[in-house]
Amino acid sequence: MTAGATTRKSPGARLSSRALGRLRYLAVASPQFVRRHFRDGVTAAALAAAPTLTFNRKDRLQGQWMQRLCRRAVEAPTHWLPSTQAFVDATLAGVGWAMNPQALVERHLRSNALVELVPDRSLRVPLYWQSTRLAVPLLARLTEAVTRSARGALE
Repeated sequence: MTAGATTRKSPGARLSSRALGRLRYLAVASPQFVRRHFRDGVTAAALAAAPTLTFNRKDRLQGQWMQRLCRRAVEAPTHWLPSTQAFVDATLAGVGWAMNPQALVERHLRSNALVELVPDRSLRVPLYWQSTRLAVPLLARLTEAVTRSARGALE
């Protein structure tokens, strides 16, 4: 049985794909990190010098955000952290700035433990549920549960 969430719209062989919604990512850092690295604003030069956090080699979120903001590609030093919770913890500790799902950092934003680098400049990433086309009753129930949950959690 094959099923999972992905950012790829086109399903693989023998899979069906269903749009779930968009996950909102925010570029965030600790206030101390912002004071240290973005004293004169969030510019291409400042971003090129400020460490960012990257989940893995497929993670393009930080680069996409910098490209949209600066209207050109920006290469930044990075720390590799293949853990969602480590991303949040490292951001809170001031190790780097990162694109984090809004739901994971909302309480830290409310408490000012984290701040957005540039307010109202989020990335909205479309998510899809892909599953085997085989008629498997348990998988059909799982697909319905995931779809229902996504309606409440995603844009």
